[in-house]
Amino acid sequence: MRGLVLGKIILPILAAAVSSSLVAQQVPDRLAIRRQLEVSLPLPPEPAVPVAPRRPGAMGAAFVGALIGGGAFVGSAAACGKAQFVGPSPYGASLDGRQVAPGEVVDVPASAACTAGIGAGAALVSGWLLHRGRVGGYTRAVAKYQQDQAMYATTRANWERQVALRSAALDSAVVVAVADAEAALEATRTREAAERADAALAAEMARAGAQTAREIPITVPTTELRNPNAVAVVIGNQTYKGEVPPVDFAARDAALMRRFLVQTFGFREENIIFERDASFTTLTRIFGSATDPKGQLHGFVEPDGSSDVFIFYSGHGAPDPGSGSAYLVSSDADPQTIRLTGYSMRQLQANLAQLPARSITMVLDACFSGLADRGALLRGVSPLSVRVENPVLTHPNAVVFTASQANEVSGWYDAQKQGLFTYVFLDAVSAAFRDGSIPTAKELAGKIAPEVQRLSRRLRQREQSPQLFGTAVDSPLPFVQRP
Repeated sequence: MRGLVLGKIILPILAAAVSSSLVAQQVPDRLAIRRQLEVSLPLPPEPAVPVAPRRPGAMGAAFVGALIGGGAFVGSAAACGKAQFVGPSPYGASLDGRQVAPGEVVDVPASAACTAGIGAGAALVSGWLLHRGRVGGYTRAVAKYQQDQAMYATTRANWERQVALRSAALDSAVVVAVADAEAALEATRTREAAERADAALAAEMARAGAQTAREIPITVPTTELRNPNAVAVVIGNQTYKGEVPPVDFAARDAALMRRFLVQTFGFREENIIFERDASFTTLTRIFGSATDPKGQLHGFVEPDGSSDVFIFYSGHGAPDPGSGSAYLVSSDADPQTIRLTGYSMRQLQANLAQLPARSITMVLDACFSGLADRGALLRGVSPLSVRVENPVLTHPNAVVFTASQANEVSGWYDAQKQGLFTYVFLDAVSAAFRDGSIPTAKELAGKIAPEVQRLSRRLRQREQSPQLFGTAVDSPLPFVQRP
């Protein structure tokens, strides 16, 4: 886990360094970027599988006992009577039927039964003690093995979670690095094009009210705010299967939102679930299902109620023509059967309501009319005639920002390469936090809605009216915690 904590500090720095090194390249290599970042966040050591100890045999102890017994047999001669007899003066003496002359030295052998008994006893006792010691060590080793085996499943699960968090952090860092590199390349091209532009042509475009390429990019404020227990889900669904048109800048929106969460609001990188082109299975894994509401997000939320939850989605939304219910269009969905292949907003709200969260904030850059900038998602149905339920949370401390009304289209801001609503939302947040204030959701919406409406009429010649819902719209943004 320490590696992941370091990763939240190192990866953003390396991502910025890598992205700056990619400015000279035309096509950034994602695999090469990932390899560079992996060096700063190595894999945690994999826990070793416990190995059962081998039961000791008696042969080894018997062999050592025999060696000790042999030594005892040889060394017990003195104890068993082996000595030298000197014949006494003046007549000598008789020893074992033999006459020993005065002064004669005769060896007296030790008792064979005594030396054999001592040797055998030493062999048996030493062998038994050694074997008992080895059996005692084996018993302790078995107890340690059983303890290690009981803990192995938990240790392995923790290790796999660390590996998954590391992979997610690397994926996010790669997305940020590529997005920054692409933004830098685009800024360079834009600046060079502007310098080459003819002054008369620029004046003519300005008189016509056209958007030039000299738009000022959004800056991500760096603050001292910290919210270590906050959890976020950031999804950019840009590419879809089948005939569903892409959402050109959804991945860029998601990457920029992730940077705001970390750099401005003090979220920890490992607490951000980041997905690009999320499938139905991925959305279900994150948010849960009707039968099991405890998805991946539920596991990230602290059970003591100290987690603020922030959810951002950029991509298509669609209605079910039969019920008017709203659905997130997963990357593999079929809008014609959206109630079977899309993720229900009603189900999302129901599952979020069961989170032990302090607050819930949702920012949805999606429309649920079934229309898109490149045409209708629904065939054979007039989307404007479909009644769509607005996504509203009933959590006691909830805020929901949506990009448009139910029957409107959420457009793009081509000059900024972002969703129009996301651009204005982040621009308003950037301005507010540069001043050091924490606005209420209603104050923020009061700045966002008029600007989105103005730009939509100017760029797309149609209405787009962002909406604000929730129980905490009059309070300071709930996911922002002062240091």
